[in-house]
Amino acid sequence: MGEFGAVAVVSGSIAGKTQTLPLFVEEVYKQYNTEAAYSAAVLLAGLAIVTMVAKAILESGTGLKTGAGH
Repeated sequence: MGEFGAVAVVSGSIAGKTQTLPLFVEEVYKQYNTEAAYSAAVLLAGLAIVTMVAKAILESGTGLKTGAGH
């Protein structure tokens, strides 16, 4: 996971070496392999949800809250 544009420029998207999952989604989508693209996108969305839930659990356990003005 990460910012798409910066990763695409810095990594060079070399398949099997520097290719990240978001770059993989773009590549297979451009090749009309929508099943693989959507599967990878769902995996990314799942990882994002798991990360947010873990963050909320950790914050509630420590009593810390993040955000502006805190």
